[in-house]
Amino acid sequence: MLLPQAFISAFLFLLPAASGSFPEVYGMGGDPVTLPCSYPESRVLSFVCWSRGECASDSCGQTLVWTDGNRINYQTSSRYQINPKLRQGNASLTIEYAYESDSGLYCCRVEMKGWDGVQTLTTSLQVQPGSNSSRTKGLAIGISIFLLLLVLVSGLVITNYILMKKRPGSPSLVALFVSKVRTLLNKEVA
Repeated sequence: MLLPQAFISAFLFLLPAASGSFPEVYGMGGDPVTLPCSYPESRVLSFVCWSRGECASDSCGQTLVWTDGNRINYQTSSRYQINPKLRQGNASLTIEYAYESDSGLYCCRVEMKGWDGVQTLTTSLQVQPGSNSSRTKGLAIGISIFLLLLVLVSGLVITNYILMKKRPGSPSLVALFVSKVRTLLNKEVA
């Protein structure tokens, strides 16, 4: 009677170790993250697929990218890129601009010609929150350029208004500006 309980206890004790035995990859949010997957380049490739979740024995599961080695046959997002050196045995997956929600298990399934031609690898990805400094910096630059253009256009409109009040028959600055831009564009086209 004690023997089955000992087996169950040992199984429950070893279960977390077994489920955490996948290779782990760490990345930062906003950065590209590469999940490794390789196979013997001496083998003739049939296809490679990457999916979310643990590898199943007979399918690719929730497929993210599928390729026959010549071209991408299926892709859920352009963020998922398979290594271009696929024919040299490198089937790694790069996730461009990784998000925290990308964390989890990923399966690389490589099928090669021959009787033992299926190779699978489950990898655990952990994406940590990234710094927002590059996005914040880009936003600040964009706002600065917008405000500068707004000040320039406002200055042009105010100057134009003042000049039109002083000389009602003279051409406006806006008309002169548009004329100069058209002249420059016509020179570029010709």
